[in-house]
Amino acid sequence: MSLRQLITGAVLLGVLTIWPSGTFGQTAGRDEFAIKDIRQLQVQAPTYSATGVLGGRPATLWRMWLEIEAQFESKAEWADDVQLKFYVLVKGARAEDSRLFVGDVTHINVAKGTQHYSAMFIQPNTLRRYSAGQIERVAVRVFHNGVVMSTLSVPPTKELWWDRYAPMPGYLLPPQETPWAPIADDRFEAVKPTKP
Repeated sequence: MSLRQLITGAVLLGVLTIWPSGTFGQTAGRDEFAIKDIRQLQVQAPTYSATGVLGGRPATLWRMWLEIEAQFESKAEWADDVQLKFYVLVKGARAEDSRLFVGDVTHINVAKGTQHYSAMFIQPNTLRRYSAGQIERVAVRVFHNGVVMSTLSVPPTKELWWDRYAPMPGYLLPPQETPWAPIADDRFEAVKPTKP
């Protein structure tokens, strides 16, 4: 083997060794998005004044709503299709009476940063109906283009506890479907429209 062939082989081996970690390692990875915090807040619906024939404000809107708010970060310069899935386990009197509320929201125009917020709300009568609103567990998962990027559970656990329950969609409401709709864009990331 000549010196030239030996050097060419060494360079080629070096390129092949570095290439996968250098090129593919820089593509979007699972660490580009992370759930940083989950907060549960009892909140009263905002008050707006309007005139019309509908009359006064319904009593249910005066009662406290439950807000589940997730703070997340993005290391991507810009990202669309950032989906957050929320899982809320409402404790029943017996284990078989527990209910798993699920909901998701997809955000667009998410910029690089650590102060991104997303939320789901539970209506006061839903809280009253199901065990006086005793929340046993909450989890949030962030997906980007359909791939799980991060999961956070309160209380902390490594198990996917939500897989043990039948999901009940429709009980978790995104801000755009609540009395917070007019001011939702001031606090939460932009939501991808569901209709063209």
